[in-house]
Parts: sequence; structure tokens; C-alpha cells
Amino acid sequence: MLVKVQPQYKSKLTDSLKVFDAQKPFFEEVGNSADAELVIGSFDFLKDLAFSNKSKILITGENELDANQLKNISSGTKLYIVEEQNNLQLGQVLARIKNETEKSSQVQAIKAEIQKKRKELELLTRQLSSESEKKIESLEKSHIEETEKNQNEKSLLHFLDFIQSESVGDDFIEKIFRFIWKDLKKQGRLHLIGLSMTTQQGKSKILFYDGVAGSTTIAGIDFTDSKVSSQLASIWGRPVGKIVSWQLPEISRESYLFLEVVDQQLNNEKVNSYFNERLPVLSMYLDRWMIEKEIEVVVDRWKNTFKSFSGYTHVVDENFKIYQSNYPHQAGDYCYKILAQREAPCENCPIIKSRNTNFVLKDDMSVKAYYSQFKFQSKNFYFVIYEDVTKLNLLHSHIIQTEKMSTLGRLGNHLAHELNNPLTGIKSYVQTIIDDAQTTASLPSTAKTDLNEILKATVRCQKIIKNFIDFAQKKEPSLERVRFNEVVENTVVLLKTALRSHRLFIDLKNDEIMANAHDLQQVLFNLIKNSCQAMTETGSVKIYQEVKANKIYFHIEDTGKGFSETILKNIFQPFMTTKEQGEGTGLGLYLSKKLMNNMNADLQITASSEKGAKISLIFDKLV
Repeated sequence: MLVKVQPQYKSKLTDSLKVFDAQKPFFEEVGNSADAELVIGSFDFLKDLAFSNKSKILITGENELDANQLKNISSGTKLYIVEEQNNLQLGQVLARIKNETEKSSQVQAIKAEIQKKRKELELLTRQLSSESEKKIESLEKSHIEETEKNQNEKSLLHFLDFIQSESVGDDFIEKIFRFIWKDLKKQGRLHLIGLSMTTQQGKSKILFYDGVAGSTTIAGIDFTDSKVSSQLASIWGRPVGKIVSWQLPEISRESYLFLEVVDQQLNNEKVNSYFNERLPVLSMYLDRWMIEKEIEVVVDRWKNTFKSFSGYTHVVDENFKIYQSNYPHQAGDYCYKILAQREAPCENCPIIKSRNTNFVLKDDMSVKAYYSQFKFQSKNFYFVIYEDVTKLNLLHSHIIQTEKMSTLGRLGNHLAHELNNPLTGIKSYVQTIIDDAQTTASLPSTAKTDLNEILKATVRCQKIIKNFIDFAQKKEPSLERVRFNEVVENTVVLLKTALRSHRLFIDLKNDEIMANAHDLQQVLFNLIKNSCQAMTETGSVKIYQEVKANKIYFHIEDTGKGFSETILKNIFQPFMTTKEQGEGTGLGLYLSKKLMNNMNADLQITASSEKGAKISLIFDKLV
């Protein structure tokens, strides 16, 4: 409570408050008497303060004031008189004022709360009354809407059942007209109901029903034109009433369902709602029905055309999606995924190149593709025929290879004659030097060994030429029991230069095989030399054996670049080489494979771009 105290009585107020110290926080002294709720002072102090509705405590001596004076200072206020020397009395008055103030505040608070609750109750009563009225109206409206909705749903379900059961018949459109005519008669009078479908020639095929019979007209009609009634009047040769039309959604050709209205009181809102609910389903069934009828006309011709062709043929759109084919496919499949097993269109596709092309499909099938383009509904389609030319290309390749080998045989006979003469001379000179003891005595100690190696190499060259001639003439080689490790040792001697920059590891047993020692040495010479040439930096060649069941595998591994999958497929083809032009003939592996086959053995190559090549010579294990 805010208190204004005459300065000379401030100590008195403080002393009085000490009597009931618990009450002290209730009072707060202010400097301005206008803000005070209680004023304490003498008569002279109080009489000069002009305010009302505040409590006053007059501190005075005994018999100091008369009744008139007291009346003047208590006008409009509550006055308490306290003896100047009686601090206890002042404390009691202050306690009384505090209690009265608190009770008054509580009463006012209770009254305010009651008033607030009363207003809230009145507002709630009004809201409940308003909401009750709204709910009653909403329930009535909902009942009406629910009744209409149930009727509409029953009507729509009846329509769906009807259209589903009748969509397979040839008279489907006429039955639809009769069904809709019966429903719309409740909304007002009609003259006719019709359906317009755009043909591939851009004309409109109009089917209509007048409540008695149906008919058909072919004409060019624009149902988006406001003068469509005039267009129809000129075609039918009679006055035409107001035309109301709806375009069928999601249909393969532009189509409109329309009414010729006679009764201007026709409920357009209900009619629009009727068609908006049914047109999507009607479009779907009409589209399917029309497509089926069109397909029935061309399907036999289409099937016979496709069946008559042995290769692949299909119709695709500009995105390569298959629409029809003479090979199995699913809806939404793409031709390049089915025929070429690719994730993107073929690079030489005739659709991309805009010309007939040659390329390879799945299973290494070589084809020549012919195409024809046509448009349908503003979209490009392509009819493509693939002619399988795989066997033709293979036959052509065989003819070329046969001619090459024939030429090679004739060339070999000529080279054999030309090379044998100098080789015979070299052999004779070397043999003479070796037989001459005086001459060999004057040569270094290693010279005789080198001369013997030259003599062996000369003899080997002559045998190679002889084998080449025998190979060209397809003579069978003679086989005998030989030790593979001995043939390897004899071959490695001839490859000192090639192996100089690489490490050689040999892990072989003393097993025998059936082979031609000379041919086997020729094969090993080619394979080890190829391994050395495949390693551009210092590497290693490892020769070891492995037994599997009744076969012995002799492996030659190197740390070179290996071969790609594409090269591996054709590695044994004649004239196939991975070397730079002019560095290889492409016959080494081809001849090695042939020599191995002639020995009833096999040659296999596996490769990795990280581990190099692994060459396996496979022989039957001898018992």
C-alpha cells in the first residue's frame, strides 16, 4: 500500500511498524501525495491536501480538534485519529487499514471474477446456440447431399457395370447412347446424342442417336468452334439446336461427346457433373473398343507379314520403344536392350544414321538393317528389318582366309627353295670349320660351342622350312615320347638374347608326353619370345606344370600387358597381331595352335590387364 507521511512523523511510522513487523512489506512510502493511498500527518498537513477516496490518519494531541474541523478533513475519505504519543495505537490502525484493504481487494477480485465468468457464460451460451443451429443446418444439408451422393454412386456403379459388360460387343457405341439417353431424359429434352472421332485422314467420323435409331456421318467438324451448330446444319441439311460438347480425355485420337439440346431448361450443372464423372472411364473403354476393331482388320495381315520374315523386324517410336515385333518383348521394352543387350541405342542404328547400316547384335549376329519412317498422331515411328548376314560374312572370311593360306603355301614353296641353298652353304662351311682340328685349335675355347649352336640353328631352320611345306601340304607329323623339360632346355638356349632383360623361372618334372619334339620346340620358341616382347620393362617368365585328371598342363606365365577380351576372342585367327604394323605377321599363335592340334594337344590363353598372360599347353597324361 502506497503511503505519504508527514516528514516529522516518519520515525513514528517506522516505530509503529516494528510492532507488527510481518505487516511491514505491505506499506511503501512515496514522495508524491497524489500517488498515495494513505496519508499520515497532523491537521495542518492533512487539510492542505485536496483529494478524495483515500484513507487518512490524523496524528493529534488530546482535545486538539473540534468536530467541524474533523468533518472538513474527513470529507470523502476515511479518517483515523491517533494520539501523537501512542505508537501502539498507530500500529493497530495500520493493521486495521491493511486488513480492510486486503478484504476489499479480495471482494473486488471475486466480483471481477464473477463478472468475467458471467460474461464468458453468456458468450458460451450464444456460441452453443449458434453452433447448434449450424449443426442442424449442416446435418440437414449433409443428409440431402448424402442422399444425392448415394444416388449418384448407385447410378455410376450401374454405368460401370453396364459399360464393362457391353464393351466387347460390336454394337457397344449404340448401347452406350441408349444408356446415356435414358439417364439424361430426367434432366430435360434432347434431340440427339453423338460421338465424333478424328480419323487418320483428319476427318470426323460422327455417330449419333436420336432416341430411336443411330446413324453415321463422315465430315470435317471442329467442335471447339462456337459455330459448330451451323457446320452440322450444313451437313445434315436441317436446323440444328444448341450443341453442348465434352472432349474425351486420354484417348488415342481426338474425340468429342456432344448433345443437341432442345429444352433450354436443361440442368447444365448436373449434366456437366454427370459427364465429368463418366468420361474418363468411357474414354478408356471407347479407346480400347476402337483399337480392337482396328486391330481386327490388320492383325492377320500384320502377323502374316512378320511370320514370313526369318530375321528380326519391329516397329519402334522415335525413342526406340517397341510397339510391335516378331520376337518376344514386354510393353515398354526398348529394341537395343532386347536385340543388342545394350543400355543405349546402337551407334550404327539406321534410325540414328538415317540410312541402311551394318552392325552387330547380341550373340555376335551380324545384320544389315533396313528402315522406313512413318508418322502417326504427330509422332515418328520406324519399321525396321534386320537381315542376318553372319553366315554370309563368315563364308566371305573363310574364302579370304583360304585364299591367303593358298598364297602362303605357294610363297612357302618358293621361299623354301630360295632359303635352303644359303642354309646348306652355311651348314657346310660351319661343319668344315668344326671338322678342321687345326682351325678350331686357333679359335677361343668357346668358339667350338658357338659353332655347334650355329650348326644346330641352321639344321633347325631347314626343319622349320620343311615343316612349313609339310603344313601347307597337310602332312601328319610323327609323334614320339619326349620329355617336356628337355625340349624347354633346348629352346631356352636359342632365346638368350630375348631373355637377357627378364627373369626366367622353370619348375618342371621329368614327365614324358607324346609329341613331335621339333614342332613342340617351335611352339615354345614362339610363345616364350612373345612373352618377352610383351614385357616392355624388366619382368619375369615362369614355366611350370600342373596335373588335372588325365591331362598335363604346362603353363607359361609372363608379367606383360596381357590381352583384352576382344583380342582373346580372335587370338588364334590367322594374321591377328597385337604388335605394331610391320613388327609381326599375325601367324605365330595361329601356327602354334595348329601344331599343337596336330600333336593331339591343345593350346589355351588367358590374360589379365593386371597379371599379364598365361599360356597353357595341354597334353594327355601317359600311363
